[in-house]
Amino acid sequence: MQLLLRVALPFIRLLWQRWERLADDPLGTQKNLLLRLLRSNQRTAFGRDHRFDAVRTVADYRQQVPISDYERLRPYVDRAKHGEAKVLTREPVLMFNVTSGSTGEPKLIPVTESMRRSFSKLTRLWLVRSFLDHPGLFHGKMLAVVSAAVEGRTPGGIPYGSASGLVYQSSPSWVKRAHALPYEIAEIKDFAAKYYVAMRLALEQKIIFLGTPNPSTILRLVETADQCSAEMIKDIHDGTLSARFDMSGKTRSSLSARTKANPDRARELEDFIKAQGSLRPASYWPELELVGCWTGGSVGIRLKELDSWFGAAVPVRDLGYLASEAHMSLPISDHSSAGVLAIDANFYEFIPETDIDSPNPTVLNCDELEVGGIYYVILTTCGGLYRYDINDLVRVTGFFHKTPMIEFLRKGRDVTSLTGEKLHVNQVIQAMTAAQRVTGLRVRHYRAVADATESRYRFVVEFDEGSPTPEQLRQLLAGLDHHLHQLNVEYAQKRQSRRLAPPLLHVAKPGWFERHEQTALRQGARDTQFKARLLTDRLEDDVEFLMTVETSATKT
Repeated sequence: MQLLLRVALPFIRLLWQRWERLADDPLGTQKNLLLRLLRSNQRTAFGRDHRFDAVRTVADYRQQVPISDYERLRPYVDRAKHGEAKVLTREPVLMFNVTSGSTGEPKLIPVTESMRRSFSKLTRLWLVRSFLDHPGLFHGKMLAVVSAAVEGRTPGGIPYGSASGLVYQSSPSWVKRAHALPYEIAEIKDFAAKYYVAMRLALEQKIIFLGTPNPSTILRLVETADQCSAEMIKDIHDGTLSARFDMSGKTRSSLSARTKANPDRARELEDFIKAQGSLRPASYWPELELVGCWTGGSVGIRLKELDSWFGAAVPVRDLGYLASEAHMSLPISDHSSAGVLAIDANFYEFIPETDIDSPNPTVLNCDELEVGGIYYVILTTCGGLYRYDINDLVRVTGFFHKTPMIEFLRKGRDVTSLTGEKLHVNQVIQAMTAAQRVTGLRVRHYRAVADATESRYRFVVEFDEGSPTPEQLRQLLAGLDHHLHQLNVEYAQKRQSRRLAPPLLHVAKPGWFERHEQTALRQGARDTQFKARLLTDRLEDDVEFLMTVETSATKT
């Protein structure tokens, strides 16, 4: 790995120098990128419909293309997924990233070669900058857990899958060779099996860097090693792979070929347990130099749990503001979730948080932002998203040269996201409607609450009269959970992997909703404009609850 890095570093330094030069002229860089994208794609279906050929300035672009969400793009994506060429971009669609939508139908985000190269470049810059700040990273292996880049194919034969798999596959060869885990693990569908196999292999290696976007995934990995320690140690001692986990024969054969009996390591791991009473990464990976994961937004709340496993001495660096739609920032420090806006990767516009519901909101370029300002992000990408409202809020923390440093705060209007599930209020409404229909219960008022401290959803319900039995309430809660699985692919994945805990149902006292409304009115809301929030991240006061119900038990 050291030899590979010595070969790669001169090229990476040139990339970094270019990045710094661009950061001195963010608006010029952004304008050049936008006009290049529009010229390249003016003969696409979207480009013709929106007169890209007439665009000469940013103002022209705003005149021709309105800000909108995914639903305006969906008809174009539908044409592309059936194999039609030059719909959104002149470049062919290599694959689609899959992410949850506002309804039950997932969003397919087109990925082009230009977008793949952009992901790859930012990955290289992040890794090398981190390696230069932490020289010990040159002397061991990287542990990263990703999802499969290809999970299926569209009617037109185009593959679709995950953004994390794309990032892995977009990594340069020297990075792939440094990975502790083979890519086959990404294709294991059962999460318990994936985490077990990942840790069974990683426990025998010198892990220097551990990186995956969600800190809850890191916690699941180390918890799996501790909970399954006896089974893992036996596998390591014998050179086997537990037969109780579900995976394809081809995958099992490939992974088994990487194992061999290692009784010395098995005894060492047993000694750690005897000394400490548990299996901790501070013992089995004592030379761990860096953890890479998201540190901002609601997912960052779980960071404090990492200390009990790794110790406070292991630094954590944010992986950047990245989503299925785009990779948008480059963190350059361990001490902040903020990163340099990736001004040569995508074209950005920003709307102040307080202006988002205005009929004619203020729209700003990146050079017009202020430190401390909170903004909605509007994206134009080389993958074919044009003035796309990603519904994310970011805050400006400072500047790198003249380019803003931004940090992700939270999802915006009508969306919550504890572990990346991006639950939309429309999905809550659909799930509650379906659950009531199945159970025969009639809920008068309700609200879904995203609880970041426990990584779970809480449903508060108020009934017209009386109270259903605990069993009826459990059925209602199970129905809500079931229908959210059906409506939101990422909710289903996070629940299956236990990154989202099972939901709870709280039965509210009579008059709960009216008390909330009166409180809002006393605080200045107008009665004609009062709008109840059906999805929120503000926890309810426990004194409002008559009963709390879980899917398998009842608490009073």
